[in-house]
Amino acid sequence: MKKTKFMAAAMAAILAVSLCGCNNDSKESNSSQSESSSGSSSSVQSSSESKTESTESSESSAPESETPVESKPTVEYVTPSEDEFDYKFDSEAGGNVITGYNGTEKNITIPDTIDGDKVVDFRFGGNSDIEYVRIPDGFTKIGYNAFGGCKNLKGVEIPDSVTKIAGFEEWEGYEDYENYIRRGDISFVETYDLHGAFTNCDSLESINIPDSVTEIGLGVFFSCDNLKSINIPNGVTKINLYTFYGCKSLTSIDIPDSVTEIQKTAFADCTSLESITIPDGVTSINLSGCSSLTSVDLPDSVTSIYFNGCTSLESIDIPDGVTEISDSAFMVCSNLKTINIPDSVTKIGNGAFYDCKKAKITYKGNTYDCNTIEAAING
Repeated sequence: MKKTKFMAAAMAAILAVSLCGCNNDSKESNSSQSESSSGSSSSVQSSSESKTESTESSESSAPESETPVESKPTVEYVTPSEDEFDYKFDSEAGGNVITGYNGTEKNITIPDTIDGDKVVDFRFGGNSDIEYVRIPDGFTKIGYNAFGGCKNLKGVEIPDSVTKIAGFEEWEGYEDYENYIRRGDISFVETYDLHGAFTNCDSLESINIPDSVTEIGLGVFFSCDNLKSINIPNGVTKINLYTFYGCKSLTSIDIPDSVTEIQKTAFADCTSLESITIPDGVTSINLSGCSSLTSVDLPDSVTSIYFNGCTSLESIDIPDGVTEISDSAFMVCSNLKTINIPDSVTKIGNGAFYDCKKAKITYKGNTYDCNTIEAAING
């Protein structure tokens, strides 16, 4: 299926970094213990991929024509004793929920059982000691605040059994405040210190999510300042509110064909984002504060757009499927020079082109500036 791209001058270099996903500062650890698993010092990695990489690295007879694969450091995992965990029994879920870890080990495996009962969920939110976590096969979800605020977390091995990575929508107060969250009110999110599964994981640099995952919740990677690369599995249909909000080091991302909607604030304040690949099936694109984007190529399937605060954006052609340009859609796109609006557009919202002083806007064969276009369309 054809895909369209947001492009920037440094596209080739960006793709090289994104595809590599390597961390040159990683340190190798001893691999002699029985509980060991291959992992990356800066990646969230599925268990099956870890095993594959470990096997490949041990092969010594690879054909000379093959490009050598850089070996990744081995992470030594320890399963802590039961008394090092805080936990409670959840009668509805039928097992124990880990609510904290008090041990000193940095690289841990989550136990299958505690006190004879199956572990059904875990929350390590706010733990500043753990660096790597291995999730046992059988878990189907990484829940709300699983690792939120774990400042030194570098990697998590995710089994193929996981289908959901949860966000703000599983916060216990979500139903009462859903409207505030969904309108994109960042002050509300910060005031209530909401945490998706990986919110504020400052040391996380790259993430590899298994193909089994079909749902990534609201704010899952909110404010992961050093996140540079991530794969989104083909099966995810929506990039939710706040998913990558404030991921200031994210430079590029490839959206799979399964995605049809990119919600408001999904990539807000991703100030280094220069390239994003969007499949033809996407109907709604909401980006804001992506100050490094210089041009946008939108698929014909798009019917709703929002690019508020994309200060480096210089040109854009709006597809024929768009009938309305919403309030503030291109507000403060101060370097926007050319924009073509199709005849299908019959309404333009308040301040849609506010402070777009350089823009020459073409509509029905005529050219307008940011001060006259609203009257021309709205009458």
